[in-house]
Amino acid sequence: MKAEIIAVGTELLLGQIVDTNSAYIAQQIATVGLDLHFKCTVGDNLERIKSTLRTALSRSYFIITTGGIGPTLDDLTREAVAEVLNRPLVFQPHLFEQISDFFRRLGRSVSENNRKQAFIPEGAIPIENPVGTAPGFIAEQNGKAVLSVPGVPHEMRYFMEHSVLPYLRNRLGIRGVIVSRVLKLFGIGESLVDERIKDLIERGSNPTIGLLAHTQIGEVHIRLTAKAKDEASAGELIAPLEREIRTRLGMFIFGADEQTYEGILSALLRRSGLTLAVAETSFGSSIIQTLKTLDGGEEFFRLGLTLVSPQMARQLLNIGDSFGSREDLLGPEAARFLAQGVRDWTGADLGLGLAGRVGKDKGQDHHVHIALAHAGGTAVL
Repeated sequence: MKAEIIAVGTELLLGQIVDTNSAYIAQQIATVGLDLHFKCTVGDNLERIKSTLRTALSRSYFIITTGGIGPTLDDLTREAVAEVLNRPLVFQPHLFEQISDFFRRLGRSVSENNRKQAFIPEGAIPIENPVGTAPGFIAEQNGKAVLSVPGVPHEMRYFMEHSVLPYLRNRLGIRGVIVSRVLKLFGIGESLVDERIKDLIERGSNPTIGLLAHTQIGEVHIRLTAKAKDEASAGELIAPLEREIRTRLGMFIFGADEQTYEGILSALLRRSGLTLAVAETSFGSSIIQTLKTLDGGEEFFRLGLTLVSPQMARQLLNIGDSFGSREDLLGPEAARFLAQGVRDWTGADLGLGLAGRVGKDKGQDHHVHIALAHAGGTAVL
């Protein structure tokens, strides 16, 4: 059966906020076997939301909306759903009590604006919100359903787990579960991954294997999906396949599921007790900014230094007179001296040096040289 996602919010339409909700919802509804055919974003305009809903209902059985059920005048999803389904909005006292209780627990008074959030289309199934102030609802009509959840990401996730997915499983008659496990790889391309596990992909039926390349962050993800009567049984199906994939690609696998490359790096550095300092050129401090934002970064990150002037490099890091021009800071030897210099200057256990050039014009490649200085010497890539 076809599903559709509608993200409501002018801030999403204008790119002021990245729409992570739709991606999460898409991943979740795949676990119940629904086919997602369309995703769209619409601004906070009643007529355009209504038009989008009518189009969705003409081609999909389940429409999940996210956003537009808050207390302000531009929160218009509930009004749009009610008008498209030709139903009045009906006040739900128990929803308003839940909203009022949420504010009481915060030591605040509920405003009259919040009363608006306790209205849902007549006959709709209310969804209470214990983690926020915006109740949701499920409105059914002619065998189809509109499921409206909040736009606040943590509230949306709660609704998906506790209300939307159980509802969909019941409607679809699913008695088992669909479980996915994602293995995350770095340092290898999608085509090479496909080549090494092609036989597993071709013969896989349960579990199945899917590949996804995230070229912007240099990762390849392998998704293993199994159907079973419960999560434990699905895990038992996935486990031997995961072991085989790790046997073939283990040196490239850095994590799984919600783990990130940055999180793994932070955990490794904290466990090792080593400290790190970085000096880089011409990269806009991208590496430094990443390290600064890592959880627990204050435990290991000593210094981040961006150098664009050879004079400052010589003065701060004592890298010698051989670097007289800016071009001299772009090669492998520059990376070596930066790594050694920042390690010596800060007393860190590890010194990371990056030198190179960002390709700014069309067709121009990035060039980067990386060096790591440690107690045993300096390695350069």
